Amino acid sequence: MTAALSDIREISRRVAVLRWLVVGACALWSGVSVLRAIDLDIPVFAGAFGTAFYEESARLYERDHPGVHVRIYGDPRIADQIRVRVIGGDYPDAASSGLVYWPAIIHAGRLMELSEALAGPDWEGRGRWVDRFLPGTLDSWKVEGGIYGIPVAYSCWSIFYDRKFFREHGFGVPRTWDDFFALCAKIRAAGRAPLSVPGIYLKYADGFLRAAYYNLVGPAGWSAYVSLAPGARSDPRFVRAAAVMQRLKPWLSPGWEGMTHTSAQRALLDGQAAMNISGSWMISEMQGHFPPGFELGVMNFPSFADGVADPTVLQTQSDDFFVFRTGHPERERLTIDFLRYLTSRERSEAFVRALDAPVSVRGVPESAYSPMLRGTAELIAHSRGAVPVPPYMTEAPGMIQALTDMRLRLMRGEITPEEFARRMESAAEGERARAVDPDRINVRHPVAGTVLLCALAAAGAWLGWSSLRSRPQRGLSARAHSARAEGAFGPLRPGMGAVFVGPALLLFGALAIVPAATSFTWAFVRWDGIGPRSWVGLFNFKWLLFETDLFWYALANNAYLVIVPALIVIPLALALAGLIHRSAPGARGLRAVVLFPNLLGGIAAALLWMSAYEPHGGLVNTSLAALGRTLHLAWLQGFADYPWLAQRHLYGALVPIYMWLGCGFNLILFLAAMEGIDPHLYEAAAIDGASPLRQFFALTIPLIWEVIVISAVFMLIGGLNAFELIWLLTSQDPSATVQTLGTFLVTSMFSEFQTGRATAIAVLLFVLVLASVGLLQRLFRREAIES
Repeated sequence: MTAALSDIREISRRVAVLRWLVVGACALWSGVSVLRAIDLDIPVFAGAFGTAFYEESARLYERDHPGVHVRIYGDPRIADQIRVRVIGGDYPDAASSGLVYWPAIIHAGRLMELSEALAGPDWEGRGRWVDRFLPGTLDSWKVEGGIYGIPVAYSCWSIFYDRKFFREHGFGVPRTWDDFFALCAKIRAAGRAPLSVPGIYLKYADGFLRAAYYNLVGPAGWSAYVSLAPGARSDPRFVRAAAVMQRLKPWLSPGWEGMTHTSAQRALLDGQAAMNISGSWMISEMQGHFPPGFELGVMNFPSFADGVADPTVLQTQSDDFFVFRTGHPERERLTIDFLRYLTSRERSEAFVRALDAPVSVRGVPESAYSPMLRGTAELIAHSRGAVPVPPYMTEAPGMIQALTDMRLRLMRGEITPEEFARRMESAAEGERARAVDPDRINVRHPVAGTVLLCALAAAGAWLGWSSLRSRPQRGLSARAHSARAEGAFGPLRPGMGAVFVGPALLLFGALAIVPAATSFTWAFVRWDGIGPRSWVGLFNFKWLLFETDLFWYALANNAYLVIVPALIVIPLALALAGLIHRSAPGARGLRAVVLFPNLLGGIAAALLWMSAYEPHGGLVNTSLAALGRTLHLAWLQGFADYPWLAQRHLYGALVPIYMWLGCGFNLILFLAAMEGIDPHLYEAAAIDGASPLRQFFALTIPLIWEVIVISAVFMLIGGLNAFELIWLLTSQDPSATVQTLGTFLVTSMFSEFQTGRATAIAVLLFVLVLASVGLLQRLFRREAIES
């Protein structure tokens, strides 16, 4: 019996050991599997569609591929992160379009050419992958015969309209441009604005120009236009297309110049406008905003009676994915395989159902489309062709800026269609000449550039001379001798100072000074941040100072933001600080109200004011119009649809924002300085009969003068570095006349990938800040007055 029990215990012990060995082996195998797992890094642009669908697709793909982990992430601002990564050489496995300057990456050989993969089978193995896509969707990223983009989301430009309003008034869908403008007159007579167009992001209006021009010239003429062929923009047919764009102005919603693209879309849904131009993403973007019973109609752009192109041709674009060359063949193969899965029949139908947007592949059943989307689906189904809209990143930077500057002037009637065509042809000629001779300088601002250089040199010489003249004599000052005599520490000896300051100085030098000095050298090279660099000497500086208009527009705008807000904010903050310091009635509430804006960041403040400045329903216009009705003042009522954010009004609209943002910070500075003034000085002044106002100017201002100068320095630096407000309030598309040096720098660096030029702007900005701050401090320096 005892032996049997002993045998049972031994067997149990062996079973337990075996069980732990199995568990350990499984854990070890799991660890090895984790180590062997392949992680695919795929950032996506989370604009109208978000990332949820792509993340779901990644999890489903991982289920059938246990050794693969697909990391999907993104947000509407992911482009900024990816651009920095690309410049640093840290490439993801794939990324969606709109992120970086793709042509530069293609020419650098960092993107995979996908023709061979597309010639292979589709996900289901029923045919070639390339045959799954709708006509024209693969053409957007055909570069020198190779295909570099895999389209997933698909969009077509169209005119949305209120179908119920059209039916009630007996309006039909226009076929020609003459019919379209006749319809606009009927809609206006029916009491509604015919068309809403976003003036802040006026690229939407380009759809009219593209549609009219393509209809007149056909595929061959369009190819010449896209390739900047000579004469394409001076062609009389281009002038006719531009005339169509100009004819829109009388029929646009009031305040259209201050509308964002979402407010223009809401104008249609809220019954303020009968039509709106947008891409098919509008349906997904406006989910949750459609009023009950709203019937959305969709039409293609009209055509000319003598047009040569098929009137059913659609302007299309797609959300493409690109595969990077990472040097890991297995990762590249799996990345392409995942994209093949994204364009499968099951995933394509899921995309349409989940996001209420079309896809770039064939075979999605009509039942997958929502009632709002079926009109767009019918347009796509009945279209006999498609013209891919050139991706924004492939266009020549000079052409982008010229179109941004000229289209608004054209639509406002400031220039004729002929002048518009002439200027666009001139811009194309400049781009062609620059491609042939990139070192060419067309001197256009010889006087202004020379004056600025001389002014900076004179300022530097004067500051250097005045610094040398005011440098203290060697040896200990009287105050230092007195401090030592009284047993205070006094100045540190050099050796002791090195012990305290040395480590921090070394760290700061390694992390800040050395990188800054290295980047300074980029101002003397031509470099797109990806390919090889070429030394160009002072070319970037000469181009900025003597050729481009952009630099001088930006500098003038920065000067405005330095001077005008400071002349308002500093006196206002001084007055409010004086009232609070004197404990005026309501001082505590005033302090809370004025300090509140400092709790918000610059981006949050910009978005808040963008909403407040909405032409229709914004807080500013609503309040002014209501006040006008109350006081029976017609001029105030005229602000009901005032376009504050129109580019011609933008800098005036910035002044209240600067007051709102700047008063609190400056009030803190001034109030802290006022609290340090000896109260006995005010008592003595009061005994001498000085009024509070007299005390403020005779005592307070002189005693806090150094703080006032510091405040002015902060305002100066903020004005020269202005970026966030302009960038956001123009929807990241500022025209030349509203650019600042900050937006010019970011555009050059991250939109045009002109790293050398952007660095040259940064160097000039640094010199301007340094010289301006030095001059301000020297000019307003006074002897310190002790209280």
